[in-house]
Amino acid sequence: MAILDALGQGVNRPGQLLRALPGLTTKVLYERVHKLERYGLVVRHSYPEVPPRVEYELTERGQRLIQLIRQMRAFAQEWVDESDTETIITEK
Repeated sequence: MAILDALGQGVNRPGQLLRALPGLTTKVLYERVHKLERYGLVVRHSYPEVPPRVEYELTERGQRLIQLIRQMRAFAQEWVDESDTETIITEK
């Protein structure tokens, strides 16, 4: 999900993804991106330049999934905020 989230925020080059996701190795990044390609969530664009340039982009399916992830994150944040408010009220 972290890779999808980064792609949804406009990070689309392999080096950018590695910097955006500390602790992720190049090998694991490529494995995960290829899996996301197989699921139809990401498409890979390769440009015949020197040096070679590769970019990843979310497919329509991937963009819809990102919207769901963002909604779940917003819901979770509301839940946490409500819990914090309830804790403050019960402590008084």
